[in-house]
Amino acid sequence: PRPYFPEYYAYVDNHGGVLKLVASSADFDLDLEAIDEAVNPRTRAVLINTPNNPTGRVYSRDKLEALGELLARRSENFGRPIFLVSDEPYRRIVFDGMRVPPVMQTYTYTLFASSYSKELSLAGERIGYVAANPAIPDIGLLMDGLVIANRILGFVNAPALMQRVVARLQGVGVDVSLYQRNRDVLCRGLEEAGYQLFRPQGAFYLFPRSPIEDDVAFCREMLEHLVLVVPGSGFGLSGYFRMAFCVPPEVVDGALPIFHEVGAKYFGSRTA
Repeated sequence: PRPYFPEYYAYVDNHGGVLKLVASSADFDLDLEAIDEAVNPRTRAVLINTPNNPTGRVYSRDKLEALGELLARRSENFGRPIFLVSDEPYRRIVFDGMRVPPVMQTYTYTLFASSYSKELSLAGERIGYVAANPAIPDIGLLMDGLVIANRILGFVNAPALMQRVVARLQGVGVDVSLYQRNRDVLCRGLEEAGYQLFRPQGAFYLFPRSPIEDDVAFCREMLEHLVLVVPGSGFGLSGYFRMAFCVPPEVVDGALPIFHEVGAKYFGSRTA
């Protein structure tokens, strides 16, 4: 579903696949009809990301169950399973009492991926894991294939030191209160300035609508004011921009007046 983490293209291409994009709903939820229309006899897997980068959307259990029913029906039609790959590196970074539903309970042929670099706020570390639903038939063969698939990449294997570190940090989480504080301040300030946005339920990104159609031009304008944001077109959805709020509070507080100043040019007035 769009918008999406852009490196997915490279991951799929590395293994000879073709990435097919589908639309999301206006509030960045799963569009099951669009997914159903995109699935065909050549479909091997459906990839979702929850909490989503860049939107912060967490897919509900109802949506995941409906997606599981859809994939089960289409798998039966094709006479072979379609896998569901759920990429969840931000599953422990959620707000307002939100919980990420256990996707393996909604569909048998599910693979789950996560990353300690996000769970432990060690962005940049390349260490994570893949789990397969134990109910998958011939799961041993599948796991063997996953091991080989990782090896053939050759250069992203988890560092030996960090493997020992994370083994001692099982069950340890991060304090999300800083992220939530930054999210709340940004959402309130941007909405006051006239920006339209979806309030993130998880992860540490905000994906507002750009005040002008050319999201690249807007991001360049913000860069002139030393505020770094990323065009939504890079995530498959133009007219938006992404900002990361995994930064010290003073960075967020210092950026808001710039968003007000630039936004006033396009929204017609400035709210102090």
